[in-house]
Amino acid sequence: MYRSALAPIFVKPAIEKCEAAFAQSTKRLLTEFLKDPSRDVIPHLALPIVMHNLGILYGREKDVTEWISWGPDVWTATGPERDGSVLHAYIDRVYEESMSIESDDVWHRIAHMEIEGRQVSAIEFRGIVSVMLAGGRDTMVKMIAGILLHLGNNPADKEMLISEPGLIDSAVQEFLRYLTPIPWMGRTTVPETGATNLPDDRYVNISFVSGNFDPEVFPDPTTINLRRERNAHVAFGFGPHTCIGNHLAEFEVRVFLQVLLAMNFNWSISADTAIMRYPDELSSVPLVIEKLFITV
Repeated sequence: MYRSALAPIFVKPAIEKCEAAFAQSTKRLLTEFLKDPSRDVIPHLALPIVMHNLGILYGREKDVTEWISWGPDVWTATGPERDGSVLHAYIDRVYEESMSIESDDVWHRIAHMEIEGRQVSAIEFRGIVSVMLAGGRDTMVKMIAGILLHLGNNPADKEMLISEPGLIDSAVQEFLRYLTPIPWMGRTTVPETGATNLPDDRYVNISFVSGNFDPEVFPDPTTINLRRERNAHVAFGFGPHTCIGNHLAEFEVRVFLQVLLAMNFNWSISADTAIMRYPDELSSVPLVIEKLFITV
């Protein structure tokens, strides 16, 4: 019921209206970053691009500086504890604002949204907005950083995309497959609401990264092939629980690639870059890009 109510925010026509603003913002931020490219890409380029895109889509550009101040992972904004207190304080504040002041931004729409004939509660508002601010944050930061990492290490792929712009769509899907921004997701096999005597082994992990690197589906899966066809990846999950922001994510990656390639500068990856990789047969694949430094 929540998904269908929120769907109009994330459908393709709504996102496509933001194309010019996304491109303008991305170009401005990339240009500013290149004035001092010695800085870490994660907090100084990737995160600002993602937050400005959300500010444009949600009609809350005035909040972008605050969102950026929380860091790449909003849940750890106040320190090592995963409590999200900074995020919740912000949400409670904008809920009060949305209930008392008329606005055409997304928060106002959600605060006054009806679910099954009733207006959403403050608790529901907190849950919805938490997902909308945290869900597409570190995942998209990883996508932007991962693209810069790959193209910096493989300039021939960059030149190929510049000379063959028709490959950008397939490149978007291949980067999503290879980087798999959410590698896995936990699920419970037993409904927990009102249940007692819950088994300890009720939790399972759905491994999206395993699906995206299945050699029976993707030949040579640990290689980024920007010409890969029929790329049936599961970076957004699958079925009724497919990520509601999938169109937004694809659009953000496409716009970033287009702006990056149009600026046509050369860069390499600095030795100060820090990457946590998967174990065993996926040891060449980045799990977390902790720091990314480039040399222009």
